[in-house]
Amino acid sequence: MRAFLDFLRAFTIMFLRNRQALFWTFFFPVLLMGLLGIVFGRGFGGDLNLAIVRLDNGMVANVMVQAFKNADGITVSQPATEADALKQLKDGTVQGVLVLPSDLQQRFAEEDDTTRLPFHYDNSDLATAGQIMGVTQQIVESVGNGIAKVQPKLAIRPLGVKSQSLSYLDFLVPGIVALSIMQTAIFGIAGTIVTYKEKGVLRRLRATPLPMRSFMGSNVTMRVVTALIQTAIVLAVGMLLFHVKVNGSLALVAVVAIVGAGCFVSLGFTIAAVSKNQEVAQALMNVVQTPMMFLSGIFFPMNNAPAWIQPVVKVLPLTYLADALRAVIIGDASLWAVRWDLAILLAATGVFVMTAWRFFRWE
Repeated sequence: MRAFLDFLRAFTIMFLRNRQALFWTFFFPVLLMGLLGIVFGRGFGGDLNLAIVRLDNGMVANVMVQAFKNADGITVSQPATEADALKQLKDGTVQGVLVLPSDLQQRFAEEDDTTRLPFHYDNSDLATAGQIMGVTQQIVESVGNGIAKVQPKLAIRPLGVKSQSLSYLDFLVPGIVALSIMQTAIFGIAGTIVTYKEKGVLRRLRATPLPMRSFMGSNVTMRVVTALIQTAIVLAVGMLLFHVKVNGSLALVAVVAIVGAGCFVSLGFTIAAVSKNQEVAQALMNVVQTPMMFLSGIFFPMNNAPAWIQPVVKVLPLTYLADALRAVIIGDASLWAVRWDLAILLAATGVFVMTAWRFFRWE
């Protein structure tokens, strides 16, 4: 235990004396969050996001979906169920949900009266609701009039839903926390261990009576504690300066952060294990981190990403860390609610640990 504490103290002192490491660890995440918040603080972009729940496969439904896809200024997604679409609406991913009922074709052909399609909107943001409702009503009516040559044949039936009305920063902050944990763990472990291997430090330490498990364990402990401090700083700045909503338990946030840090620390050890020198390690770190930065839903939701890239999104560990943090911080979710995200992170940790154990060399 004495050796572990001595190593932990030494690693902490070296880290605190490294101004560059302090900048990238603590200041840069806050700076990135602020810049993105200033640029995109009003939302995810110019387009409105509409979810269409298609329960009818008839001609009217086909024309309706195509009309929305061809419309400018609106992005269309098609969730499998109405429940999934309403969850996206409550989470703030979409601004409206249009339901095409299973008997749409039959009602359109047989009824003389106007067929009203259920349309769910966020009644806590009336400005955006007015925009999405106006566009949706216009397209629905034009489709109905164009097919039946009768006015009005189709219309919407507005149904208000209370959502969390999240800002872009509410979405962004958990992603920045996840990104910070990943970068600190990978760069801190992989860069440090490879440097020690190149300089012969590990070989010399192994020849001493000092237990190597204390050396490795203290390094891991410092990175996990650093991840917790990062999380606290980003959340505190987000709450105080940008009025970010933190609805969940901070204790649960800490648990998720620890699981995530453990996953990426083990990934850092894997990179160090297969890297012969710093050049190889830097290249591998960039290859590993770059896709995760842009494809894990850190900066923008990935719901509307092309179908061919969705399998890539789902194999990235950072996706599950960001989703779990967002669910706990914003959605006040329990650990049980994010159990699959945590299970995948723990499974990935096991794979990384076994890989690092298999390929690790002391020099």
